Amino acid sequence: MLSIQRSIPIPRIGLEKLINYILLVGENPGINCSVIKEKRLDIGKGKGDITRFFQRIGLIEVDEKCGVRLTEVGNAVFKALNEDLTLAKMLLHLVLYRELPPHYRLLIDLISEHEPVGVTELHELANRRIRELSPTAWLNDVAYKALIGLAIDLEVIEVTNNKVNIRYTASVSECIRKSIAITNNQKILRMDNLNNCLKQLIRNFDIKASLINNLNNCVEPIVAPPGPIGSRNTYFRVIDEDCVVRQVVDAILRLPIST
Repeated sequence: MLSIQRSIPIPRIGLEKLINYILLVGENPGINCSVIKEKRLDIGKGKGDITRFFQRIGLIEVDEKCGVRLTEVGNAVFKALNEDLTLAKMLLHLVLYRELPPHYRLLIDLISEHEPVGVTELHELANRRIRELSPTAWLNDVAYKALIGLAIDLEVIEVTNNKVNIRYTASVSECIRKSIAITNNQKILRMDNLNNCLKQLIRNFDIKASLINNLNNCVEPIVAPPGPIGSRNTYFRVIDEDCVVRQVVDAILRLPIST
């Protein structure tokens, strides 16, 4: 198991095993943890490391007899795996981005801010940022390499000549990141920027109407700042950035999956 001090354990496995686990549970709702282990799709003691990990990030639910079922989010990923592998990878990326802000999201955002960035330099940047959040926390080498490997498998990043860059499938999280600007030490969500960016990526999806009604605890409206685009944008002061990310990802996960 990997560990980031005072954070969740991350199983040391590749994307293929994670995908096959989701497919197995999706095709066999209520399957027992022991059967999943017998099929070599989980590791570790007790429930199993992947089972605990997927339960933590909201892809599965486990009953008192260790029967495993997909959650609504897990079913969205399962349907995508049967229809569109690229979409499924994007959804898995977004779930990790939403549920693991101090580690996975931190790495992806740092790559976006500094690309191209050296592999070693990125690790140092991550630990510097983590220490700012908690002086006694860090991302150890094994956990760092596993997270990077998972992001590569999800086609979120690429590593060339020891330099890390963002790839296309990370664009949804890029839309979220770039739509939040810092002005006078305040984070401002530019809703129209976010909506237009997402519409270009996901089947002309218009997220604005559904989001505005679900962001009450995440943001508060402000007057648009002056400028050539100000009057055309809807601006919000961000109260809770994690809340914003969760609402955006939830809206995307609710999209109907079809080819």
